[in-house]
Amino acid sequence: MSDAKPDPNPGSHKPDPEFTINDLETLKVLADPLRIQIVELCTQSARTVKQVAAVLNMPPTKLYYHIKLLEERALIRVVDTRIVSGIVEKQYQAAALNYRVNRELFKLTSQAGKEGLNVMLTGLFDDIREDIQTSVEAGVLDVSADGDDGKAPGHSLLLARHTLHLNPDDAEEFYRRLKGLVREYVRDEHDALGHEGAPYGLLVALYPSTAKTSEPKP
Repeated sequence: MSDAKPDPNPGSHKPDPEFTINDLETLKVLADPLRIQIVELCTQSARTVKQVAAVLNMPPTKLYYHIKLLEERALIRVVDTRIVSGIVEKQYQAAALNYRVNRELFKLTSQAGKEGLNVMLTGLFDDIREDIQTSVEAGVLDVSADGDDGKAPGHSLLLARHTLHLNPDDAEEFYRRLKGLVREYVRDEHDALGHEGAPYGLLVALYPSTAKTSEPKP
């Protein structure tokens, strides 16, 4: 039996537009694939640990530690509590719609800066890898499909690694057009929360590289 009382302001709890991560320990907490999933679920709506566990198909006991870390670092917050069978049940919501890392954490003039960059990159690529694997297992992503063959362009994996050779003007133009394309399709925070379209993962990386390419054949 639940002794819960209705929230007098059910729509009053909304994530902030942005959360800036300013310290390495908070970055370490968020840079975990499972905790990223928890935050993403709590961005969509306020959820209890049991509700998060049901979506992730995991026992709630495996989530309490991660929830505690996220709450301690203010990455998620309690927006409602109720008594269920004599036990306090909390509803958690993401602190923000977007999480941004302060670039000062990546300054390589210190060991902390090197560690911060490594933590961010490791967490990012681990999360992408797990998301792709989960999508394949769920049948929503067909890694054998080639989007160019027209068979399953909306269900294929677009993944490429190139080294481009660009002069300064071309590089500036490439950055501008790539950012413009991403902005064209990224929903703002209000539209994204209620949008019915299927979610797609997008990872964009464009950077000056020291990669050496093979010498052209004579």
